[in-house]
Formats: sequence, structure tokens, C-alpha cells
Amino acid sequence: MTGVARLGVGIELVGRRHEVSALSGALERAAVGRPTGLLMSGDAGVGKSRLVAEAVERAAAAGFTVLVGRCLDTAESALPYLPFTEVVGALAATRPELVAEHVALRHLLPGGLARAAATVEQRDLGQLQVFDAVLSVLDDLTASTPALLVVEDMHWSDRSSRDLLFFLLSRLTGQRLVVLATHRSDDLHRRHPLRPLLSELVRLPQVERIDLRPLDAGESLELVRLLADGSVPEAKLRRIAKRSEGNAFFAEELVSASSDRLPHGLVEVLVARIEGFSATTQRVLRIGSVAGRRVSHRGLAAVSGLPDDELEQALREAVAHHVLVAADPEPGTFGADDGYQFRHALLREAIYHELLPGERSRVHARYAELLAVPGGTGPRGVAEPGRAAEPGPPRDGGPRPAARAGGVGAGRDGGRRPRGPRGGAVARRAGHRAVARGAGRRGGGRCRRGHGHPVGGVGCEQHRRSRPRHRARQAGPRTRRGAR
Repeated sequence: MTGVARLGVGIELVGRRHEVSALSGALERAAVGRPTGLLMSGDAGVGKSRLVAEAVERAAAAGFTVLVGRCLDTAESALPYLPFTEVVGALAATRPELVAEHVALRHLLPGGLARAAATVEQRDLGQLQVFDAVLSVLDDLTASTPALLVVEDMHWSDRSSRDLLFFLLSRLTGQRLVVLATHRSDDLHRRHPLRPLLSELVRLPQVERIDLRPLDAGESLELVRLLADGSVPEAKLRRIAKRSEGNAFFAEELVSASSDRLPHGLVEVLVARIEGFSATTQRVLRIGSVAGRRVSHRGLAAVSGLPDDELEQALREAVAHHVLVAADPEPGTFGADDGYQFRHALLREAIYHELLPGERSRVHARYAELLAVPGGTGPRGVAEPGRAAEPGPPRDGGPRPAARAGGVGAGRDGGRRPRGPRGGAVARRAGHRAVARGAGRRGGGRCRRGHGHPVGGVGCEQHRRSRPRHRARQAGPRTRRGAR
């Protein structure tokens, strides 16, 4: 590992001019009594925390009181009001007189008032008192100083915290206050409880959205250069910037590894995204990872052998959780049909690395078999005879396992397609020979040249009849030249 600064520590913010402008505008409006709510979204690792740090720094420099609360991934055990207990705790430490004036806030402090068993009506009344106390203490605070309230990682929030955030944002009137809430867009599946809240919040006139996109190619390269600080060659910097696809966290991890190998820590982070999926969905994703970044629906169906309903249910889960995205067909490509694409190339690579050796070889071989039949639905990148799958760099940094997979024509040249003026014809003949050999072993198959005949170990009958005529045509000119 090289000594590389963590993202956001010791390096300047890269890109994000429009987002910084939106944050600065909100702070300027709040300073004169025009409050704003900001909803910041983006994929995991895209740079939300770095932008929040920039907002906190600018707010503190402008004399704002900064209050930060964070939600945590506590699985099934939701902790009520968790981010707001952090906020109220900070206020109790710096402005204890404000907290003391609102008794209901003691429910949010460690060792505060115990919540006795109560009826539904009493619980609702107690919640309303907590909501009103939080709003009142913020009103009192912003009467003397502007404030920035940050609630991070709302995708992990409990229902009480979501309700309190909605309450606060719906009652922004004349406070000198900015409320900034962040969430991961790639974690919001269709049944995520935060989705209904977001659809309501965007309707409020005081609320704005900031959607963080991946950095563009130039910004990614600039970030990688800053992270490497001259310790990585330029060629490798460009490869890292391209592999990161604009994700700041991925770029940092790749620079830290200072290797073309996918860092183990990054693999763990990426694979954790699919560990909660059903076993069938995980299997489909592993099969898809062998095909490359893009995989056809028919290819997945053929290799997995799953019934249509079961396969579609697994794909729906992967798409809903933003691991796969539906891809448009690519006209003119061999075996092109409606398919799917991994949301990020490194995610596919991490899943591929989790394949067992036998599983990897078996899936590669099955894709190769698909190419040996008419209308084969092999993966993108192996759609032409003589090419093999594109599995991505192996874990040990060695050669790609494409040759081991045995794509059509890969037995002798490791999957490389012949080059030169006659390269296409050579590849087609190699592919046809592979079809004939495979059909002979399996005892069946169809002619690749469109004749529609079953083929045996040496090709179809029509090919055998046409070979003498083809050879005569080739020999004819040479015979006449020899006679002259």
C-alpha cells in the first residue's frame, strides 16, 4: 500500500462547480432569513461526503452553527431519531440553555426521560411534542445565528427520523436555516421506505435537489493525479481513471492499491451489495459476470437453465437494486437481443472474482457452446467466431482466463481472432470446424452456413458435395496459368 491521502483529506475538491454553487446559494439565502432544504443524492462513493465537508467548511467560515447527524445501517433494529439524538447532544454541549427550555428534547438525550408504555394516542402526542421541541430549538438558535443542519445517509433512517425531517422541511418559513439531507440513490429499490418521503419533499417550494453524477473523464484523471501525488506513472493513472468511471471512492481504492489487481477491500465492499439477494439472483449475476459488462437475456436463460419466471424474478431483483440496468439491443451484432448491463464495470469484476474455479470454467465453456450453434447467444465480446469471453483481470494478476474458457476457435490461439486481409475468412472456417467437431461430439447440431441441415463430425452433406466444386474453382486459374 502506498501512502495516499484519504479522499477529502488534504486535497482540494475536484469538479462539482454546479453543486457547490447550489450549496453556496442556499447558505447566502439562509443568512438573510430565506431557509432552504437540500436533498443530495448519488451512488455510493460518488463524493457526497466530500461535498458535505465542503458545505460544512463554507458554512463555518460564514459564521453558521453547524449541526450534523448521521444514520447508521443497523439492519433490522432501527434506532428511533438516531441522527437527531446526535444533533440534540451537540446542542446540549454547546447551548445547554436552549435544550433545557424544551423538556421534550430530553427524550433524545442519553439517560433522558424514559418512555413508559402508552396508548397509541399518547405515543402520537409524545411524538408531536418531540417534533415541536426540535423545531422550536432550531427557531431559537437561528434567531441569534444562522445554522446548517446536516442529516447524512437517510437511506438508513428509521421511520421516526423520516417523519421528523418531513416535519422540519414542511415548516421552513423565516428561519436562517439550511437543512441538508443526503442519501444513496443506488440503495433506493422500488419498495424502499424513503421513496414515498422523497416524492413528497420535492413538492415543497423550499426544497431543492442536488443529484451527484460521476465525475467526467477529465475530472476523474485530475482526482487520480491528486490522490497519487506523483507516485504512480501517467499510463497507470489513466487506466485507473478509466476504470473508476468517475466514482471517487473507487478511484481512491485503486490508487491506494497501486496495482492493476482489484483491491480485496474494494471487492468486499462491492460484493456486499448482492449478499442480501436471493440465491437465484446471486447465481444469475455470477453467470452474467462471465459474459462481460453487457449480457443478453437469451444468453442468461440458456446458460442458467432457469425457467422463464424464475429468471425474470431474479433479474427484476437485480435491476430494482441497481446492480443491473436494462440495456438497449445493439443492432448488427451477433446474437444481439434485449439484455442487461452491470451498473459499474468494477462491480461485475468483483462478482466475477467470487466465482469458484470449477464454476468459472463451466460457465465459460457453456457460453462457448452457445457460439457453436446458429443464433448462438454468447456474451457480448464473444459474438464473433474465434473470440472468447472478456472476464476482466483475474485476481492473481495473471493472464485472462478466456483461453481456458475455450471460446470458438480459442483452442490454438487463446481466443485471438486471426488478423490480416483474410482474417475474417480464417475465423469463419475455424468457427465452422469447431461447430462440426462439437456437433460430432454431441451427435447433432445445425449447419452454420444457413443450409439448415444437421451436421455430423465432418459437416453437412451439402458442404461435402460443394467442396470438390470449390476446390476446382480455386485450382482452375492456377492450371491455366501453368499451361501458358
